[in-house]
Amino acid sequence: MSASFERLIDGIIDALQSHVVPNSSDDFVRGQVFSAIYALNSMKLAADWKAAPLLEQVRLQDDAFVAVKRLADGMTHPEIPATPRVRGDMSDAGAIEALRDDGDRRLGQLLLWAAGEGARVANRNAATEIERLLRRATCDQLKIELATTPKSMLQQIAGGERDGGAAQD
Repeated sequence: MSASFERLIDGIIDALQSHVVPNSSDDFVRGQVFSAIYALNSMKLAADWKAAPLLEQVRLQDDAFVAVKRLADGMTHPEIPATPRVRGDMSDAGAIEALRDDGDRRLGQLLLWAAGEGARVANRNAATEIERLLRRATCDQLKIELATTPKSMLQQIAGGERDGGAAQD
């Protein structure tokens, strides 16, 4: 998505939130405005179909893989992929999503291993640190996912929120 398109959408949403919503006492009109804001946020997300957030999630996973490999030195553990898994300028969202999903599966295997008795017997401190690191990486990935998912239009209407959807930085 181009920066000008994103600025255009953000400007329209800001105008609706700043000028139309506060000056409308009609619930039907407010509902229509929130519906338009939701649609605009969906258009903005669709224009950049999550390639950047997916890449960010893959990079978080790669960082976790590197840290687990370092912490689990000498321990027998599930296979850890070579990193970085994305080289160059990859923009195919489907391929990046497949990498992210494979990374999720591998991180899950590592988490089960780290929380299991085998890893605890081999090195309790390392296993505990690896488990903590993997749980934190999963939470960080979820934060990215939540930040790029627009809020439900009904949630916005019911809560009277001014925020039009995805988290703004």
